[in-house]
Amino acid sequence: MRASLTNPEYAAIVSGGDICFDSTQEKSALELIRGAKSVIAADSGVDFLLQKGIIPQVLLGDFDSCLGESVRFCEKSGSRILRLKVDKDQTDTEAALEEALNMGFSQTVVIGALGGGRFEHSLANISLIETYKRRGMDVVLVSGKTAVCSVGLPGGTVEEGQAGRERVFYGKPGDWVSLFPVTGEVHGVTTMNLRFPLASATLRRGSTLGVSNEMLKEEARVSVDAGFMLIILTDR
Repeated sequence: MRASLTNPEYAAIVSGGDICFDSTQEKSALELIRGAKSVIAADSGVDFLLQKGIIPQVLLGDFDSCLGESVRFCEKSGSRILRLKVDKDQTDTEAALEEALNMGFSQTVVIGALGGGRFEHSLANISLIETYKRRGMDVVLVSGKTAVCSVGLPGGTVEEGQAGRERVFYGKPGDWVSLFPVTGEVHGVTTMNLRFPLASATLRRGSTLGVSNEMLKEEARVSVDAGFMLIILTDR
């Protein structure tokens, strides 16, 4: 897992986007899923889980894209089934995040959150990172060779000391790391073990200054003094 999980008791949501393109990515995804305290399938994400012999604790969606036999199998196997309306005001992935929050999780990994031929769903899922950070839940997106996480605190979030102001992540030398401010400005940006170091820098939304940095070691970190930004990690 490239983005550090700060809570060992996290929820894993498996969505209908791109999960893996090779055996290494599949192994990584399965490790995340099997290490979770609870697994939630969002619609067609259930098909991948059942192919790998994993029965989710919760299956939700309008079930317009998953196999009918998958829903029936999960129902018989004891999964909690939440049927959503086709015409609704949130995506299946957002509904799954809401369920994870209601279950008391402070950290959730969404696997298959990007790709899948629907760019608008990818963009919507990325925007949910800020939405749920404001509500006290850290969300990490993992899809193929890409992971998206966050560092800092968005405006209006209750601040508790230094919680959330630093992110540690793992990979290999040469992996790409890109920083995208979400708030207008992010102050005091400091990096460790990246090729192009930053020390108490200010990054501004709309600038590409933070794009395509590189890891120098297997562990790196980014900290901020104020503001909120996304970290996009890509295997090279």
